[in-house]
Amino acid sequence: MRDLAEKPSVMALASSPVVSVTADSSVLDALNIMVSKGFRRLPVVEPETGKLVGIVTATDVVAYLSRERSGLPEAVRAPVSTIMTREVISTTTDASVEEAVRTMVEHNVGGLPVLDREGRPWAILTERDIVRSLAGRISGRKVSELMSKEVVVASPGETLAEGVEKMTSRGFRRLPIVGPEGQPLGMVTVMDILRKIASAAREGALRPELFDEKLLDIAARELVTVGPDDDVGRAAELMWEKGVGGLPVVEPKTGRLVGIITERDFFKMLEVG
Repeated sequence: MRDLAEKPSVMALASSPVVSVTADSSVLDALNIMVSKGFRRLPVVEPETGKLVGIVTATDVVAYLSRERSGLPEAVRAPVSTIMTREVISTTTDASVEEAVRTMVEHNVGGLPVLDREGRPWAILTERDIVRSLAGRISGRKVSELMSKEVVVASPGETLAEGVEKMTSRGFRRLPIVGPEGQPLGMVTVMDILRKIASAAREGALRPELFDEKLLDIAARELVTVGPDDDVGRAAELMWEKGVGGLPVVEPKTGRLVGIITERDFFKMLEVG
């Protein structure tokens, strides 16, 4: 695998220790852990054995609560088992990073629980861990070679409900919000929406109208951007330094959005076949 030629163990990159929930934990419990820890996914384990039985992601939570927005107070009290994925794609503590990345690519997942021989999660390997390993080490390729050029965007007037629908139907975790002249005005992520819901829950304001609020009102407005001719190593460094999973790519002269580069795009740098 290019740039990971020494084939390090997955445990050299994976994030640990693991924070997990049980199947009878509430959706609100999982939501609050994600928001407080900044995690986009939580393993679900058996309370007696600690063995992995599922996984729940921020996208799962947001999509579920958007569907159930007419009864949000009841929906957040539902058990995690209601929305968790039971057939979890995972790797093992003795796997190499190359093997783990190949698994992520083949199954189109953004994170892998790393399990011991008894099936208990010891760590999680995420796309962000891969970007961290590449930041500052790769060069000679332009952002334009990796970026997605056909960008799904939101308009300034779109609501949380509309944004969630776009994200979940297309498998995205973020949406650039673009003005009429093509300039990015903000970026909203699944985690931004999750934080908004968590805040409403703390304030006792879980009402259907929550999803009628404008995406732009919760979006990050001070955007970190790159240009199409920038080095991909710089893009990886920016993502890691700023703790973001995607960067709008703007044309320097006009400021117009011409693409987006995300953590997953860096897999194109790696030979996993």
